[in-house]
Amino acid sequence: MTAVVESIDALLATPLFENVGDELLAAVRTEAAIAAGTYAWPATAAVRPGFVRFQTLQDGEEIMRQGDLSTELIVVLSGQMEGVQSRRGQEVHRHRMYVKGTWFGEVSAHSHHPALATWRAMGTAVVAALEARLFTRLYGEDEAFRQRIDDSYRDNLGLHLRASSLCRDLDDAAIKTLQLAAELMTFDDGATVAEAGQPADRVYLVRAGGVACSTMVDGQKRVLAFYKGNSTFGEHVITTPGSTWPATYKTLMRSALVALPRAAFARLGDTAQADVARAANRLIGRADVDAVTTGSTSALASAALEELHVMVERESVKGGRALVIDRGKCVRCNMCVESCVAVHDDHVPRLSKVGTPVMTDEVLVTACYHCELPQCMLSCEYAAIRRDPQGRVRFEYDNCVGCASCIDGCPYGVIRLVENQPTPEPVQSVFASLPLIGHWFRRQEEPAVAASPPGTAPAAAGATKTASAGVGAKITQVTGKTVKCDLCAGLPFEACVYNCPTTAITRRQPQSLFDNRRGL
Repeated sequence: MTAVVESIDALLATPLFENVGDELLAAVRTEAAIAAGTYAWPATAAVRPGFVRFQTLQDGEEIMRQGDLSTELIVVLSGQMEGVQSRRGQEVHRHRMYVKGTWFGEVSAHSHHPALATWRAMGTAVVAALEARLFTRLYGEDEAFRQRIDDSYRDNLGLHLRASSLCRDLDDAAIKTLQLAAELMTFDDGATVAEAGQPADRVYLVRAGGVACSTMVDGQKRVLAFYKGNSTFGEHVITTPGSTWPATYKTLMRSALVALPRAAFARLGDTAQADVARAANRLIGRADVDAVTTGSTSALASAALEELHVMVERESVKGGRALVIDRGKCVRCNMCVESCVAVHDDHVPRLSKVGTPVMTDEVLVTACYHCELPQCMLSCEYAAIRRDPQGRVRFEYDNCVGCASCIDGCPYGVIRLVENQPTPEPVQSVFASLPLIGHWFRRQEEPAVAASPPGTAPAAAGATKTASAGVGAKITQVTGKTVKCDLCAGLPFEACVYNCPTTAITRRQPQSLFDNRRGL
């Protein structure tokens, strides 16, 4: 009991808790007591874990590894911790040393983002870990606490930018330029961040919270996309100077954003500008960049929302056009599935011929509807699901952590988790078996696991990733990645429809099926 009291006293004596209200300080003490098992629970209360824990680390021991799912703020009580960040194709970035009274991990605690760096002890160190629910209460209710967290976040903004899909290829000088120009902004629930038709001069990174992108079509509000923690929007300002906002962006809740001015991107070197422009085009949807960057709201709306507002199945859910198989025409050749396999690099089919019979000979196939209000996108906490200007709901695999929350969120069950396929063995030439000279014709097998970036441990082949569905949720073991129909993005046709020899599979509005059924 004495050790717990001493630890909590040391935590509350750090600069982070200076002038924090007595009620909140008492809540922190209570959580520490719960975690230590010394709290006296009322007879009718449900026992739960505490939201504060203390840990002693030995030299070189890690408290948080880059890329792991974490929802804790770490406060150093004694000793030193080093923060290092691995970068694809570049040397490891040594961020800084954290000494007694400093803290890190606020991005993960704030928005459930996988750890931005690896933090390890330099010698013996003692730390306190505050779980996200306690952190959220402190941040939301105490101005002094919130200001200190925001100040430290600005210092760690470089780590966040390097981990974003937009800026991950930039060098240190470019990151520093953006970091110095960034503006931290907070918007209340329902506030307008950007208005359709107004000049666009900045890109936004969602630090915490959520933003809905919508436009008006024929007098009706249509939602284009949702942007939650760690996603970016407004990338078109990088590629097209003088553009306007193609839609209106409003917060779904109280949200913290980082504004990156276009002028800062313009100050980057030629190589950095090319890198960030390439990333912006990919995030927007490379084939559709022109439609977005023209500044025309109507062009974007018509491209992204055409025929999305239709009824699905029981006419009570809004979705997009669906794949329909006419069993009277189908000859069971399986060309639809085989062509789906052929056009995807991972050779995993996005199409299943299992579906819901609607009429005597027609089946509503189990494939993504690219819904008007995608529940999968709302379920994703890692900015791994985006909508492009053509209306396609697609995965940003660099951000996917395999938590499978999108699978739970999809009301139609069209998203599934598949295991990563092992690298196939090379096909050997018939000459490879010849004596003496056969070795000249043998192809070498690629290594099963690529070399890990500095500062990270190599992943074992077939290893699973630990994932959490959210704060306090059950921890599950998952492996692989999520897949669903992507409308054959990048191709001028849908492979399954194009390759059907009998035109048995088509894209139709589900509403038309119900109209036909009512006419029977």
